[in-house]
Amino acid sequence: MMLRDPAVAGMFYPSDPSELRANVKQYLKGSERAELPGRIVAVIVPHAGYQFSGGVAAHAYRQLEGKRYETVVLVGPSHRLPFRGAALSSANRWLSPLGPVAVDESGRDALLGSARGFQILDAAHGEEHSLEVQLPFLQTVLGDFKLLPVLMSDFSRDNCRRLAAAVADYARDRSVLLVASTDMSHYPSYDEAVQADMETLSAIESLDADRVAEVTQGILARRIPNLGTCLCGEGPVKVVLEAARLLQADRVRVLHYANSGDIAGAPRDRVVGYCAVAVWRQQAPGAKDGAGLNVEQQQYLLSLARATIEERVRGGRPREVRCTDPDLLRPGAAFVTLRERGALRGCIGCLQAVSPLVETVRDRAIAAATGDPRFPPVKPDELPHLEIEISVLSPLRKVDRADDIDITRHGVVVEDRGRSGIYLPHVAQETGWSRDELLSHLCRDKAGLPADAWRRGANLHVFTVQAFSSPAPADSPRDRGPSKE
Repeated sequence: MMLRDPAVAGMFYPSDPSELRANVKQYLKGSERAELPGRIVAVIVPHAGYQFSGGVAAHAYRQLEGKRYETVVLVGPSHRLPFRGAALSSANRWLSPLGPVAVDESGRDALLGSARGFQILDAAHGEEHSLEVQLPFLQTVLGDFKLLPVLMSDFSRDNCRRLAAAVADYARDRSVLLVASTDMSHYPSYDEAVQADMETLSAIESLDADRVAEVTQGILARRIPNLGTCLCGEGPVKVVLEAARLLQADRVRVLHYANSGDIAGAPRDRVVGYCAVAVWRQQAPGAKDGAGLNVEQQQYLLSLARATIEERVRGGRPREVRCTDPDLLRPGAAFVTLRERGALRGCIGCLQAVSPLVETVRDRAIAAATGDPRFPPVKPDELPHLEIEISVLSPLRKVDRADDIDITRHGVVVEDRGRSGIYLPHVAQETGWSRDELLSHLCRDKAGLPADAWRRGANLHVFTVQAFSSPAPADSPRDRGPSKE
């Protein structure tokens, strides 16, 4: 097992775990939570010593509290070693005083195989601080995640575009956070730094990597005294902005700005600027964080499923879908689950998005009520007691190792020798199984394979779901009388 040990602990941030943990929490406590209506795709954070930039970085990391990401792609500049393309680390664990963080090895392999200029270059990572200083914040706000550390020194347009495309290709349909590590202006006077940095931040807010390059070049052309760079991590910023745009991010907000001259007693004739920026994908009103459908869309599908089931059970024909919502008319994969007084009563779904989502839900609702071979068809007198749950699936993603499966979030599909089985994400929670137990049950009980087939080369795919449900009409609040709440 290769480990990347801390290089700047005790210099850029405390090396004592207790002191470091308290330090980070104090910075987070002093920051504010912003209203960002959507899924955060990326953040831009500084990488100076914590006494200078920790309070600024906290404004970005505060927005991530309570969120979950499988992988953090951390992109920073190489301050010591020049090279082409981008440098990855061969280590499979990165250490900080707060403990180890596992490297996303499948992600590393994907970037190496992308033919976009990625290479293993441990020499670049050995003494570099721009990525390392982010780990304690990430460990504090996210807890469990995998790391994909990327360094770069070629900030050219072509290189940034290649790297951004590769990162976006890997992150698409995965739970990935992008982090760009950069400080801002080096080393003009306080007032000139503020002016230059505000112009640069305005360009970043455009979500346009080319605009960032154009603006920084224009600022440097003015030959401001002592200004050596507008963004020491300009390349990482451009890569992350471009990748985020490819991932449908459409909003940017500057959360906080300061420079070293704002520190009590620090000189103001030569300063370094710092920013915290969030990039997110906006959602329709009422949508949950990370969810694809808002509340109104969910209610439409639940009403459609219930009405369709009632019509079929009472002998009618499936209703024609009259829907104009483009989100619901896109191809979608979904499962419909029925429960009666808490007991499973039927569950049928599809894994591939072939038909429009509304038709998928309508047809699977009928199948769950009348075609699940484990149960007899639903009868009319059961209708008032049916709870309906709809699970809309993300595209399937193949995983090469069981270690890449998070059973608290992932549904799992196993396939081998023409046999297959599936568990939705709630199975692990309801059964209390460990990951290995769940995979063994999946192989044996659902796919009819040997229980250890998942250890012996069976294909494994994961997916996530957006699940929503409606209670049985007989148990709905309107039938319970007045409430004091």
